Amino acid sequence: WLMVPFLWLGVEPLLAGKLAMLISGAVFFHGSLFLVRSVGLRSIDELIVAWVLALTIPGWMSNHVTPDLLVAGLMAFALGQAVSRDWLANRRRSIGTGATWGLAYLAKAVALPVGVVVSVLLALCWRLGQAENRLAAWRQLGVALGLLALVVAPWITVLSLKYDKPTFSTSGPIAHAIVGPGNDRPAPHPFGSTIYQPEPGRVTAWEDPSRMDYDYWSPFASVENFSHQLTLIGRNAKTVFQFLASFDGIGVFLGWFGVGTLVFGLALFAKRPWAKNWLANRWRWMVIPLICLGGIYLPVYVMPVDLRYFYLFLPLVMILTFGLVSPFFANKRQTGLVWMLVFLLPLLWHLPSRYPAGLFAQNLAKRMEKAGMVGPIVGSTFVSAEGHRLGLYVAWYLGQPWYGDVRPASLEAYKNSGARFTIAYIDSPLAKKLDADPAFKNVTVALGDQDRFQVYDILPGQP
Repeated sequence: WLMVPFLWLGVEPLLAGKLAMLISGAVFFHGSLFLVRSVGLRSIDELIVAWVLALTIPGWMSNHVTPDLLVAGLMAFALGQAVSRDWLANRRRSIGTGATWGLAYLAKAVALPVGVVVSVLLALCWRLGQAENRLAAWRQLGVALGLLALVVAPWITVLSLKYDKPTFSTSGPIAHAIVGPGNDRPAPHPFGSTIYQPEPGRVTAWEDPSRMDYDYWSPFASVENFSHQLTLIGRNAKTVFQFLASFDGIGVFLGWFGVGTLVFGLALFAKRPWAKNWLANRWRWMVIPLICLGGIYLPVYVMPVDLRYFYLFLPLVMILTFGLVSPFFANKRQTGLVWMLVFLLPLLWHLPSRYPAGLFAQNLAKRMEKAGMVGPIVGSTFVSAEGHRLGLYVAWYLGQPWYGDVRPASLEAYKNSGARFTIAYIDSPLAKKLDADPAFKNVTVALGDQDRFQVYDILPGQP
């Protein structure tokens, strides 16, 4: 959504994506600080969080062009409204809560179920913590959920009409399908492991993969399926638990336990009477979104590389940390500096991404366009096990469709794909097979300077 205005103004798609990520980073930064203020932490705590975020967010912005940073920022704003001191008495707070959760859903669909459950549980905290205002808590919750429904209804209606059934997202069923029985790891998505022709105007079917051939399954269809689902939930729970330790230096060093893990456990405890004291500290309520955001991914799949799904964990864990330690070190700035360094240490371990496929693809696409070699592309043999990344990226830079790939590479499938070009790594087994087949003509020399890749023109009608 954020890219659309820039595209209308004629901005190149790649730059539009970077600008969208810049806006997303700003939303996450300010949303996180708003949440810190809303739970009632000190100004020095907010300052430390600001420094950590200011040094961490740029790396996240440059690693991906995805909605994860934006949705985390909008979730932080929604949570900040919901835990503000005047939430029970201020109608604008409930309106802001519902509206912001709705915007978060428009950024990424996972925010809808998370927003509904978190809103109900936080309202319950208000209800139990201030029994004299129990009607106000439910009234504010009703307003929040009503605004949420109002914001999301148009898009859900559009999706439901498109797919001929009630639909708020297609990504969830797909994420569940690829980890069905028999798949210890997620199965390859059909868009990168089959030959096909995307719909007109699309670069790839990944733009809307819901129509592709996924093996959907139900955990209730058999005892074996149910057992597999429980195993999957248990495995994902371990991964999410490890993500709690991914935002501080101790956790990154140990790999499974860190400050985040510790404060999550400690925040569940309080002095007697437990309920009264726990509910009195609104910063403790941050365990609720931690649990809900982590729990929503348990039935599908979570891999150790999926840290971007849990960007919101960083401000939540820092809030729990400062909520626990501030009463003991209220006037010691040196202690605050130590905690800031603890949360900045992961920057030393996580080196900047040096993923070269995009740069190679951009260079190759420029030379192909200059040589007049523009057309649909099939296959690739670089970077991923599926062998699709380079071909996909070159097609995107050329504004052409990408017709997929198969594993192992099949010359016969390439011939019948309808694509005009395929790409092979120089001197690779595939390149040698392409050189020996008269249906593929090596046109790399027309590109000028030799590169590590060979471009082949697919000649129709050849045996």
